Amino acid sequence: MTIDHGEPQYLDREAQELLDPHHHRASLHVGDQFVVDPGQVLENIAMAMERLDLDTSTPVSIEEDVATLEELVAVVDHFDRGAELVAHTLNTAARVMNARYPAELVRHPLPPDCDLRRLFHADVDERSQDTARALFNQRLARLSDVRDTEIAVDLDELTSQQRIEVFMAIFFLYGTKVGALQNRTGIR
Repeated sequence: MTIDHGEPQYLDREAQELLDPHHHRASLHVGDQFVVDPGQVLENIAMAMERLDLDTSTPVSIEEDVATLEELVAVVDHFDRGAELVAHTLNTAARVMNARYPAELVRHPLPPDCDLRRLFHADVDERSQDTARALFNQRLARLSDVRDTEIAVDLDELTSQQRIEVFMAIFFLYGTKVGALQNRTGIR
């Protein structure tokens, strides 16, 4: 960037991190504006999912380790990329699990009684959880990635908050499934 006189404008550390393609920063506040890189949000989700697969005992907080609520709201509300967020999370889950675990175990669906509210005291409504579990099971049964246009149909009637809950539920369902796969196979 340059100012009117052609001199370099010095960026603060956070702005430099956001502009650095090798840094994980996905957002920053500039005055009263909030700047988000939706692609980096998606990349951070994939990295967290890969890290969780490598060590399921590592505590992962979506807000602190994956994407802030403010970033998720921006992706879903302002960029209207909720379906892309969900499809990316589903496809990443399938890619990571299929690379490491037997296909017949990966494709086995999560049962209807896999209730995140009971397992983790997750703050997710029943409709969001049911949608997440159905999408998760549908994706694992497929050999190919789902497209965001396919996911959009399932998210159409949901509020922005519910779309974010679907993403978070899929993330936790993934962690639950990875833990079960590791217990079943002995792979750590």
